[in-house]
Amino acid sequence: MRNIIVLVAVLAVSEVHAGVPNISELSIGGIEIGATEARVRRSLGEPAGTFDTGEGLELYYPGLVVTVGWLESPGPDVPRRVTALAGTGFNACTPAGLCPGMPVAEVTRLYGPAEPVRRENGTFLEYQPKGANCWLQIRASADPIYEVAVACQP
Repeated sequence: MRNIIVLVAVLAVSEVHAGVPNISELSIGGIEIGATEARVRRSLGEPAGTFDTGEGLELYYPGLVVTVGWLESPGPDVPRRVTALAGTGFNACTPAGLCPGMPVAEVTRLYGPAEPVRRENGTFLEYQPKGANCWLQIRASADPIYEVAVACQP
């Protein structure tokens, strides 16, 4: 009887959280949203290239693009912070272990079912933690997964 109660409790919690990952999942390749540009460079080294988007700076690493910008008003003592991540390399994984190259079915296994969302640049499975202005984004039309990304709304 005790095992049944525990199983029911676990299933109830799973249902409540299906499709809503923990905010810690807004990280790819060990780099999390909101990290400073200095921390990214300490962790990953100097990027292979950069591109100024006008709103931020894209840092190009093998299999990972890290976008940094100002989350508040820019200033001399205000560091740029990670505002977006896009990983295509096999090491560009989320903390739960979702990586490019895995079958799309792995997304559902790790994060639960999600309705595909159509955007101007494709159709995605998206998972947004409660209270976050960022979400995990996986292209739904590619199998295996080509890219794991974190997108944010200012």
